[in-house]
Amino acid sequence: MPFFFILVLFRLVLSATRAVRQKAREVKAEPMCVRCTYAQVQHGANARRAIFCLFGGAVRPVELDVLYCTAFQSRDQPMRTRAIGFVREIAPAE
Repeated sequence: MPFFFILVLFRLVLSATRAVRQKAREVKAEPMCVRCTYAQVQHGANARRAIFCLFGGAVRPVELDVLYCTAFQSRDQPMRTRAIGFVREIAPAE
């Protein structure tokens, strides 16, 4: 009888260990910051990621997986050109 209880206990521990290992292996969706122009993403050797947001001129670490961001700008789109200064058009020389 005690052998049966030891066997059941061993089986429970084994199934709990399998469940924890399976959960650790699940692929997580990548955060929105990975595709953003303002993000600096560092990939570590142990498959960990460090993400920093550079929007607004400050470097801020991102501690969570971002699903929505008001400052998101895709890396795939061309950069917007902006007019610099007050003169919109240069007058021709006479």
